[in-house]
Amino acid sequence: MLELIALVCGLFLCIYLPIEAGKVRGGWVRKSFKGTPEEFRAAYRKQVVYFMWIGVAIGVADLVLTPISSEPGEWIFNLISAALWLTAAAIAFYTKGQLARMPA
Repeated sequence: MLELIALVCGLFLCIYLPIEAGKVRGGWVRKSFKGTPEEFRAAYRKQVVYFMWIGVAIGVADLVLTPISSEPGEWIFNLISAALWLTAAAIAFYTKGQLARMPA
């Protein structure tokens, strides 16, 4: 069940992160944020860095757990989950670079 949750969350992050980052690059600010768009972009960039490291940690953990899978077909889900989370980390890394290059 945990593998399924990890798959769904990784897929969601791979889809949602570029969409929201595009809105942030366009000047969008969450309604609950008190500050300027530049401050929000800096705060969002920190959040993207957090997603990047979480993606690396979960992806590497899935790769480490692949050889010690107890069920016969569980290793496939571990590999797919690792690929999704490492992809999410790569997307977050690319997004971080795009947000850093934006002028203030």
